[in-house]
Amino acid sequence: MKRTLLFFGLLLVIHSALWAQDTLPAPTSYRVNKVSFNMIRVDKGDFWMGAQHMDTAEFNYDRASLLDELPVHHVTIRDDYYIGQTEVTQKLWKEVMGYNPSRYKCSKRPVTNVNYFEVQEFLRRLDSITGMQFRLPTEEEWEYAARGGMNSRGYIYSGGKDVDRVAWHNGNARKTKKVKKRTANELGIYDMSGNVWEWCSTKYRYYDAERNVKLGKEADMYVIRGGGWQLPATSCRVSWRGKRLPDLKNSFGGFRLCLDARYVKEKEAEEQEKLMQQVEKEAKE
Repeated sequence: MKRTLLFFGLLLVIHSALWAQDTLPAPTSYRVNKVSFNMIRVDKGDFWMGAQHMDTAEFNYDRASLLDELPVHHVTIRDDYYIGQTEVTQKLWKEVMGYNPSRYKCSKRPVTNVNYFEVQEFLRRLDSITGMQFRLPTEEEWEYAARGGMNSRGYIYSGGKDVDRVAWHNGNARKTKKVKKRTANELGIYDMSGNVWEWCSTKYRYYDAERNVKLGKEADMYVIRGGGWQLPATSCRVSWRGKRLPDLKNSFGGFRLCLDARYVKEKEAEEQEKLMQQVEKEAKE
């Protein structure tokens, strides 16, 4: 009897998980010549950012949290946006830029060895091809999406409690891996924990404003998020923060695209208008 109940219980869990995935909105796809990539919509909302290791009863308790993840604070994301379903791949980078700087070459792996300035040039060229206005996510947008946005279940890692199910880190990988080979998070986004760390558009600052006066050269650094294959599993936590000078690049750093939702709406309206004009023109002929 117990085995029967356990069996049906497992079926219910599997069905619920599949149903949850099926109810997610379909990704919005874009194409650069023959290379396509997907963007996931993230609805605006509120969340508690950061982590603390002092009180298990308070928000975002995490025994592995670091001092620069303090204090836990309330953040409001005021506008909907889209974020890359995966990190930018070597295939997409090469299609836009004409070369592949990555150490471990494979079209389906994240592009690496790109600094902040090179990413900005990639974005400029991508915009000219697509007619959109892509950008890097802010640190707040990154963490909100990694936590699962309004669908968040409060996981320490993006997509679950088991780091090896959701992330590539120095305990289970020796180089970059193909994207989408680990479990997606609550929004259907892959690899926000592990594989490669990701540039954000936000300059590094402490959450506690009083400590910022002592930053010095660190004030010129940009935030990186997500951990990576050459970093420990603790860096895969959604609240982990890193920092790098904008000219730095290495074999375990990449990035993910972001896009304001209003640009998607404007583009859809523009395409709809073109379609209507074409229909009217054909009708007159």
